[in-house]
Amino acid sequence: MKLYHTETQEDYDALMVNLEEEGYRWNDKEKPTEYSSWNIFKKDTVMIIEYDIYLGEASKEYCERVYPDTPIQKYKAQQDKVAKWFDGAANIAKAMSAIGVSMKNENNDKINNPAHYTAGGIETLDYIKAKVKDYPSYVAGNILKYVSRYEHKNGIEDLKKAQFYLNDLINWMESD
Repeated sequence: MKLYHTETQEDYDALMVNLEEEGYRWNDKEKPTEYSSWNIFKKDTVMIIEYDIYLGEASKEYCERVYPDTPIQKYKAQQDKVAKWFDGAANIAKAMSAIGVSMKNENNDKINNPAHYTAGGIETLDYIKAKVKDYPSYVAGNILKYVSRYEHKNGIEDLKKAQFYLNDLINWMESD
């Protein structure tokens, strides 16, 4: 049995999508409705996974009382998304390395510090980091963009741009 606690609607929605993608289904006693779980329990909602296939929902207080020996794991949507994107980016890096693309951070101005990104006295990426709430999502999107188009647009330059963003994401995550 697994218990997942969600404290926000976003966390709850992301958990539901994740569980559905993993093939979980509702038990015969509980069926989700627009009035179940999140609307009833709000920040105390706990998803119950029984026998590794069935879903149920209850309040955190109920789960603490009925399942005292089962740890309740806190589910945070943002962290899980970042972890998946980070794993995807790491797999991209491995694939690039396997085909002979160097993963060293080469100091090529077109890639690492283009002059047109410093116009106005501030590096564009520094401005984005200061303004974008979910910087890892922004970076993951750029990594995917450059890796997806490299064969059709700028070749090795796009792979190096993806590499730049991957290195920056790693540095950003290690700095926290």
